[in-house]
Amino acid sequence: MIPLVMCIDDDSMVQMLSEIIFTDYQFCKEVVKAPDGYTALQYFTEQSKLESKDQQIPPLVFLDISMPISDGWDFLDKYSKNFPNMQPQTKIIVLSSAIHPEEVAMANAHPLVYKYISKPLEPKHIADLKSDPDFSHFFTAN
Repeated sequence: MIPLVMCIDDDSMVQMLSEIIFTDYQFCKEVVKAPDGYTALQYFTEQSKLESKDQQIPPLVFLDISMPISDGWDFLDKYSKNFPNMQPQTKIIVLSSAIHPEEVAMANAHPLVYKYISKPLEPKHIADLKSDPDFSHFFTAN
């Protein structure tokens, strides 16, 4: 299982359903939830203050684009500027209900975005990620 996943979304129902899917499909051990990009950036700021051995950096972040206070684009901009050392170990998946092709194309073209998934998160998405070469090592038997 992935040790830690972050879910950045202002919709508590989306967060709850995502966590249920993560649990049901044995995807991750722990979920850090953030209702907006600002709160997520605070989490990364706190982690950056710790010694590297004590940091809990999620290997995977699910990011909504449309949120109040600090949206997904703002998060991506500030994360790219403020946390370059964490970027190699964290993959960001945009999980959004955006239907505008331009927004989907922007997300897919962003250098920090690993993948775009349309809401809702479904078991097939988890299965695909479990077999993805960048994540499959979390699910192989020791």
